[in-house]
Amino acid sequence: MPEISIIMGVHNGERTIRSALESLREQTFSGWECIICDDGSTDRTWQILEEWGAEDHRLKLLRNSANQGLGATLNVCIAAATGEFLARQDADDTSLNTRLEEQIVYVKQHPEVSVVGTYAALVGDDGKVWGELRHPETPGPGDWIKGPAVIHPSVLMRRQAVLEVGGYDAGAIRLEDYDLWLRMVARGLLIVTLPRTLYRLHWDRSDYSRRKFRYRLGEMRLKMTALSLLRPPWFYYPYALKPLVTGLTPRVLLYAYHLVRFGNR
Repeated sequence: MPEISIIMGVHNGERTIRSALESLREQTFSGWECIICDDGSTDRTWQILEEWGAEDHRLKLLRNSANQGLGATLNVCIAAATGEFLARQDADDTSLNTRLEEQIVYVKQHPEVSVVGTYAALVGDDGKVWGELRHPETPGPGDWIKGPAVIHPSVLMRRQAVLEVGGYDAGAIRLEDYDLWLRMVARGLLIVTLPRTLYRLHWDRSDYSRRKFRYRLGEMRLKMTALSLLRPPWFYYPYALKPLVTGLTPRVLLYAYHLVRFGNR
C-alpha cells in the first residue's frame, strides 16, 4: 500500500497534464499513487489519462460526468485514496523531483504537523520562471487573515486530519483551500511551509480572468469568519476588506503589482 496518495483534479488539461504526470514519475520517493479525477473535460484529457494509466499502475483514474468544481473533485479523490498522507498536485504545474521525499521526511520527523507546503517558482505561459512565492514557515493567526498562508497544490497532508474536519467544502468555489485551512487552524492543527522551492506553479495573466468579483466577496466572508475564530491583534482586521479592494482593482494593474511583488529576487 502506498504511503502517499497524490490527489489531482483536471478540467480540459490536455496541454499540461503530461508534464504534470512526468514530474511525478521522476520523484525520488516512489511509494505513491496518484488519484486523478477528470472533472468533465471536453478536450482530449481523458484519452491522455487512459494512455498514461495503461503504462503506470500507480495512476488511478476517475471521471465526473459533468464539471463539479475542484473541491468536490478532490473529495472524490480522497474517498478513493489509500495512503496515510495526501499530496496535492495541479494539472498545469510540476513538482521538483525531491518534493515528496523531502516532505515525507519532514512530517515523520514532526508528528505535530498536519500539513506541510513548500515555496513555489512562478511560471508563465512561456515556461519561464518569473518569480517565487514564499509563505511564512509557521504562520500565525494574522497571517491567515491576510489570506491562504500555504500554497495549496504544494502541500502534503495527513489524511486523517483532513477527514477530521470534513474534507473540502464543495460549495467554496475558488476558495476550497482557504476554507479548509481555516477550519483546520481553528481546531488547533498545525500547518507549516518548508522553506524550499520544490514546486513550479503556473501563474500567468490569463489566470486573472477566472478571479471573478463574486469569489472576492466569498473570500471576504471567510475572512470575517476567521476573525471571530482566530481573534488576531486588532491591526489585522482591515485585511478582511482586502478582497473587496482587490476585486475592484483592474486586472492589468493587479497583475503588474504581482510582477513587482513576487518577481525574480
